[in-house]
Formats: sequence, C-alpha cells, structure tokens
Amino acid sequence: MLNEAQHDYYLEQLRIARDAAEREDEMLDFNAVLDDEEYIVSVEMAGQPIGPTDYTDVANGYHPAPLGVAAPFDLETAKRSFEPYGERLVEVKSKAAALRVKDDASASIATAMAGNVKRLSKSIDEQRKKLVDKPNAYVKSVNSMAKMFIEPASQIERLLKDKLSGYHAQRELERRKQEEEIRKAQAELYRRQQEEAKTANVEPPPPPVPIPIKAETVTRSDTGASAHVRKVWKAEIVDAAQVPREFCSPDMKLINEAVKGGIREIQGVRIFEDLQTILRT
Repeated sequence: MLNEAQHDYYLEQLRIARDAAEREDEMLDFNAVLDDEEYIVSVEMAGQPIGPTDYTDVANGYHPAPLGVAAPFDLETAKRSFEPYGERLVEVKSKAAALRVKDDASASIATAMAGNVKRLSKSIDEQRKKLVDKPNAYVKSVNSMAKMFIEPASQIERLLKDKLSGYHAQRELERRKQEEEIRKAQAELYRRQQEEAKTANVEPPPPPVPIPIKAETVTRSDTGASAHVRKVWKAEIVDAAQVPREFCSPDMKLINEAVKGGIREIQGVRIFEDLQTILRT
C-alpha cells in the first residue's frame, strides 16, 4: 500500500493538475486515479504508454505519475502548466502596445489592463510556489542538516590553517634571522679583506653576493594533502576620517533616507520628484 506521504503527494499533485485544467476549461479524468491504494492504474506519460504497475515496484517505492500529475522535478510538466500564461501574455502585450493613453477613458482601460496583468502575475507566482514549495522545503531541510556538520568541519579547518600559518610565520622569521646572520658574517669578512688589501697595498676583492635562503612554503602529507602559504597584501581602516575621498563612495541608502525625511538639498546630489503609478487589484 502507499504510505501516507505518498498518498498525500498524489492528492496534492491531482489538485494542482485539476486547477490547471480548470484554467484551460479542460477536464481530466481523475476518477481512475488512486481508486485502489495497492495498485496504480496504467497511464500515459509524455505520450508513452505505461503498463500496470508491478507490485514489486510499488513495494520498492516506485509509482508512475498519473496523467496530468507532475512527477517530482519534471520540468516538461512544469513547463506545460505555464504555457497558458505565455499565450495570454502575448495577447495582452499586443493590446498594451497598441493602446494610446490620451484621455480619461483610455486611462481607465490602461488601469484595467494593468490590474489584470498584475493579477495574472500573481497567478503565475502562485503556480510557481505550488511547484517549488515542497522541493524548496526539502532543500532547506537538507541544507540545514548539512550545515550542522559543515560548520564544525570549517572551524576545525580554520583552526589547523591558523596553526599552519603560525608555523610558517615562525619559519619565515628564522629564515630572515639566518639571512641576517649570513649578511653580517659576509660584511665582517669583507671588512677584514679590505683592511688586508689596504695593508698589502692591493686592490680589494669585490663585495660578497648575498646568499638567500629559500623559503619552504609547501607542507605535504602521506595522504596526498598539501598546504602552502603565500604572501597577500591586505588593508584595514584604522581612521575613516583620514581616508582620501577617492577611496570613498556615497551611501545611497543614507541619502534616500534623508530625502524621505525631508532633506531637499545635498551637495553633489540631484534631488527630484518622480511620479510612480501604484496598482491595487
């Protein structure tokens, strides 16, 4: 037998299909569907006949969608449910383009047309919600469950990356100390060589070439994972008042709030009155 969730799913899909049929003044045969919960009658889906459902399939949770009933994530069925709206929009668009609003009578017609289009838009959005509400709820639930595990994993990753960054920073400090020690030793050697050359009245040798110590920036593991560090220049604001003007951008949210509050003059801003049409249906 169908479980409660499957039964509710089919009833919901039948309701959606019935609503779509009524919008098109079409009638579908719903009487043959779900008469027996232990058996799903043969139907035609996308023009392909589907034979009677095998009881093994039913036991395994497979149930073909009845005619006019959208299977989960069936884009073709969803597309068909929106087609009547597309036809109406083409018709209304043509009439709207041809309409000239030149007097009270034509303005009344335009208002009526706009109201109808707004209602049509709401109907389209309601149909969209019917199709996506349950999948969206499922996706939201799965995302919430996954987030419970992703966040701790991310925290552990950040913890280890911070420790690796600290380790590499310490290694970089030691590398610079070694380079400084080598530089000082080379400078001392060169100083003595100059003194000896002066005593011997000979030309001193050329200055020593600094010996750089290669920085090891990659750490590898036996598992194949690796971590590397790179130097990135960053910036942070310590005194906003001293930041040059070219690095600042106007805050339109604050400007609009000021204008709504009655401000009518702001240097560098054009404040003007605009006309907006508000529709109520």
